[in-house]
Amino acid sequence: MFLEWNPDPLANHDANLHALRPILAKVVRKAQADNPDLPFVIGSGKRGRKLQRRAVAWGWSMTRASSHRSGKAVDLWPLDREGRVTFDPAAQNRVAAALKQAANELGVSLRWGGHFHGYKHMDRSHFELVSP
Repeated sequence: MFLEWNPDPLANHDANLHALRPILAKVVRKAQADNPDLPFVIGSGKRGRKLQRRAVAWGWSMTRASSHRSGKAVDLWPLDREGRVTFDPAAQNRVAAALKQAANELGVSLRWGGHFHGYKHMDRSHFELVSP
């Protein structure tokens, strides 16, 4: 299903990165620069109304008022050794640690979907800006 959502995450990464809020894009760039042995791409960044409705219909989101709508949220997909998307929880946890470190160093508050409660599963790919 993720290929229907984003058929070429490697090619779409830069465009997705540029659509994010600048501070969130800065955190993602820093995490990538500081962790060259941890490849990941943006699977989903800023979403329009139609795409967010699809996310809700597919059960990927619980709300039409997602932080993705304003570019304040991003879903990051780790890549395996062959450069293919993987949803391995260990790889997702390493991406989360990298994002947390980068955000801390930049003084940015992030919320990780791996800590969400009341959802059918943890959303390990999801990161969103926390408003001060």
